[in-house]
Amino acid sequence: MRNRTVATRYARALLDAAETADVLDGVAESFASVMELVDRKPELLRFLSGPHVSEEKKRDLLDTVFGDRIEATLSHFFRLVVEKQRMESLHEIYAEFQQQVEVRKGLRRALVTTAVPLPEDLESELATRLSALTGAKVVLRKKVDPGVVGGVCVRMGDEVIDGTLRTNLARLRARLSQADVR
Repeated sequence: MRNRTVATRYARALLDAAETADVLDGVAESFASVMELVDRKPELLRFLSGPHVSEEKKRDLLDTVFGDRIEATLSHFFRLVVEKQRMESLHEIYAEFQQQVEVRKGLRRALVTTAVPLPEDLESELATRLSALTGAKVVLRKKVDPGVVGGVCVRMGDEVIDGTLRTNLARLRARLSQADVR
């Protein structure tokens, strides 16, 4: 989506409606399931986004595919997104919705990159320290990249804590190259 403000606005509207109806957890689960289906069947999103298909046919397809399998709040939301011709932005809306749900629940995601898989005890300790640092429960997503050589790099949203050997060696190299040697 070219305009993240639109995704944020739609996500916040769904979040508020789901909280008001006291179905936030169900809506979040159903939305995740819908997105899995959309990822497996991209033609579904193309059909729902297509300008050549009438709004009525799109609503009928939504009713046929999802019907009572999703919460009424989410069903109404999809109808609104179809009506406002924003289905092509569904992935961005979903990503923003997920992020807002996590914020409301006091969760933060962190991408942890290491050269080798983290042992369970270190993973637990890292999550505990990050939780203390942020004041939120931190959920770790792990990534192994042998290129980091050693250490750990943590990315939480726009924040990066880079304690990798590769980065530290690059910093040392830069300092040494600027040093006045006599």
